[in-house]
Amino acid sequence: PILLTSITTIAGLAPLIFEKSMQAQFLIPMAIAIAYGLIMATFLTLVFLPSVLLVLNQINKVLSWLVTGKVYQKDKEVEPAFKELKYERMIDDSNSDVSKNKF
Repeated sequence: PILLTSITTIAGLAPLIFEKSMQAQFLIPMAIAIAYGLIMATFLTLVFLPSVLLVLNQINKVLSWLVTGKVYQKDKEVEPAFKELKYERMIDDSNSDVSKNKF
């Protein structure tokens, strides 16, 4: 959906960008700025951000290995959200054991 929206918006701005009339000359810089900004935002969202997150995750894996000595098999195991979910499940399991023994 992101790519399709970007392409259609840029295609919609193309007639304004290539217009030669005097009235359009005032709007052409705005249309170029919007189109260029949309191209860059799409590139950053779909290409740059995922690659940066992947590199940071690998760095986090190496740093975790250096600090704890534990080797993580999967990339998601070093993510804070994954660790928190694992901790919550551990607490939920211990609470369910207590509630079973209560009665």
